Amino acid sequence: MSEPITHIEVRGGNVNNLKNIDVDIPLNQFVAISGPSGSGKSSLAMGILYAEGSRRYLEALSTYTRRRISQSNKSQVQSVKHIPSALALRQRPSVPSERSTVGSLTEAFNVIRLIFSRLGSPVCPNGHRIDPTIQIAQAMDRPGDKMGMITCPTCGVQFMATSAEDFSFNSTGACPDCQGLGVVRELDESKLIGDENLTIDEASLLRGTFPAETSCPN
Repeated sequence: MSEPITHIEVRGGNVNNLKNIDVDIPLNQFVAISGPSGSGKSSLAMGILYAEGSRRYLEALSTYTRRRISQSNKSQVQSVKHIPSALALRQRPSVPSERSTVGSLTEAFNVIRLIFSRLGSPVCPNGHRIDPTIQIAQAMDRPGDKMGMITCPTCGVQFMATSAEDFSFNSTGACPDCQGLGVVRELDESKLIGDENLTIDEASLLRGTFPAETSCPN
């Protein structure tokens, strides 16, 4: 009886900065590849493991399917044994804007807004708080003018329930003072005029004056 396979065997890897490297990588475990910049971490992970794992998987598909999928070239490696099919999640760093938060970048904020709009307790214009029900959640999904319209069981008034957009600091739920940025920008008049004794032609106005930022109280 043959021994169970426990490692991926890489022999003679020569991708980019890798120089004839031999390495055994455990199977069925979380494995992290670490090292200084330029040591060949990405070359091992993407240039050998992912490239060979995906290439061999695609070779098992039909010719019709392979024509519609971009394939990697064979890696510069002597041999790779016991490698399973590979899937790579590529990092695509983006430049965050001033409105970006952990919640917006991970899209967790979208789920939280939806939870508050569907499971929250709306308050009617007369101040009566309504317990969340399945009817309120269904009202948020109605088409046309009836979308979001609910009736207060206490006073009978009809009103628009709070939608997911009303909880967004990038949409209708933004603070009217800071527009959801958390800071209020105002011109500092004391810094606008450098010397009141000079005329405009004599450069009494300071150039490059930027608005002063103060924390939004809301």
